[in-house]
Amino acid sequence: MTESGHSEGVGALHAIVMDVNDLETCGKFWSQVLGTDILYQDERYLRLGHKGERPTLLLQRVPERHREKNRVHIDLDVSDLDAAVSRVQGLGGHKLRQLNEYGIEWVVMADPDGNEFCLVKHSR
Repeated sequence: MTESGHSEGVGALHAIVMDVNDLETCGKFWSQVLGTDILYQDERYLRLGHKGERPTLLLQRVPERHREKNRVHIDLDVSDLDAAVSRVQGLGGHKLRQLNEYGIEWVVMADPDGNEFCLVKHSR
């Protein structure tokens, strides 16, 4: 047990992996959305992040198309929701729907390959 009363974990979060079809387009999109560097790229993988920091975002080229809602997705905290939506759309993303619950407003977006993520504006 740790000081907080939790059991020791199995490991530390190293990367979030996202399947994509178009590695180059999605790599450029996510690099600009997150303001990160491309740390590594080959024909199948592209790693985004800041050198020495974890977790990173690892894009993995796959042949099958995205078909259903993601079971895991990324939430990005933003201060100006409309500006963030507009910027993501300008980078090639798509707005899917907008919600407001529990004092939190967010927009569900999709990257160029259809992977869903949320832009979230928390009440402050």
